[in-house]
Amino acid sequence: MTPVCLPANPGEPAQAPGGWFSTRAQIVAITCACAGASAFLYAVDPNRHAVYPQCLLYRATGFYCAGCGATRALHALFHGRVLEALHDNALLIMGLPVLFYFAGSYLLSAWQIRAWPQVMVENRTLTRRGIAVLLLLLGFMAMRNLPGWPFDQLKPLTL
Repeated sequence: MTPVCLPANPGEPAQAPGGWFSTRAQIVAITCACAGASAFLYAVDPNRHAVYPQCLLYRATGFYCAGCGATRALHALFHGRVLEALHDNALLIMGLPVLFYFAGSYLLSAWQIRAWPQVMVENRTLTRRGIAVLLLLLGFMAMRNLPGWPFDQLKPLTL
């Protein structure tokens, strides 16, 4: 593993001296890996094939976790079935634009400056954001396990 030199100025990117792969090659490799995984998920239906891992929490307790149905939701979204995807995992589908925005902007800036930019976050801010995400996931998990009409819409179609 190549050590990372910290820049003299906090706003500058971290440079890897003589790294084996350039930053742009790493971005291309990440993009190819994501494209390959997406192509596999597009081609292999999780409802018909058992190659995908099963949720251990659901198998052990019968409760849906916040991630249950995520693979089926992405497969349905890749095939243009948006309502089915929302039914399988609404939190994931609604969070994808936010994820793509932050990941895309980070990768774009890394591509432009040819190095991985440093992300400076204070500990208190990171803790607050982590707690907020944890509460969002736990709230979604609790709501999708409640009985009744509005909450049944949050349960995956098939597991």
